[in-house]
Amino acid sequence: MMTWAEYAGLAGVSTSGSRDGSPDAMDPGKLLGTFTPMSTVPIVHLGPVRQRRITPMRWGWYDHKAANPFRSFKHLHARSDTIDTLPTWIESLQERRGVIFAKQFNIGEELPSEKTKQWICSRADGEPVAIAVIFNTWELLQGPLRAFAMVTTASCQPRAAKDERMPALLRDEDEVAAWLGEIGAPDAELKALLRPYDGSLVMREQDSPKKDGPPPKPKNPKPEPQPGMF
Repeated sequence: MMTWAEYAGLAGVSTSGSRDGSPDAMDPGKLLGTFTPMSTVPIVHLGPVRQRRITPMRWGWYDHKAANPFRSFKHLHARSDTIDTLPTWIESLQERRGVIFAKQFNIGEELPSEKTKQWICSRADGEPVAIAVIFNTWELLQGPLRAFAMVTTASCQPRAAKDERMPALLRDEDEVAAWLGEIGAPDAELKALLRPYDGSLVMREQDSPKKDGPPPKPKNPKPEPQPGMF
């Protein structure tokens, strides 16, 4: 929910997406919208020469059992408590870490009705949050698949009453630099960055879509669909 110029500024790169003036510049005034699973997200990471750059990546880890890996995923999140022990994550933790900047993020509250109520969280001071991710690239027959998983931690209060997990938020520029790899740090120090957020956050219920009036009745009414993930 910010312009490309604002996002690039937070990343510390030019609107070309890098510090070396690569040719894939985007309109500085382009408004970045909501990032959802399976969408393409601008990931801040270090390039081959250890300089920051932004690369579009798919949110959703590669599923090697899928008939079409580009239309499915294995994981959306990597838990901080197992990120340094599970084979799925170890190599990416050591070598391929990135950051997403966002003005707000969602958590979901599971209701007794089995529906999910969405809550919007943001920093109390209005500044963007920096979310830790890990990523990888797979060379497939259909072409390269660049995908990431969002790192999660235990929720801090009062969000823990709504959802036990939340994104791993990096506190400041020093932590962003350490997570990206600009400051050399062993795995233990990297994992120590992935702790429940201790800053001030605010939370509000996500508004339901407003409608101008009741929808027209269908000519042939059908049974109501069962609740699903969205």
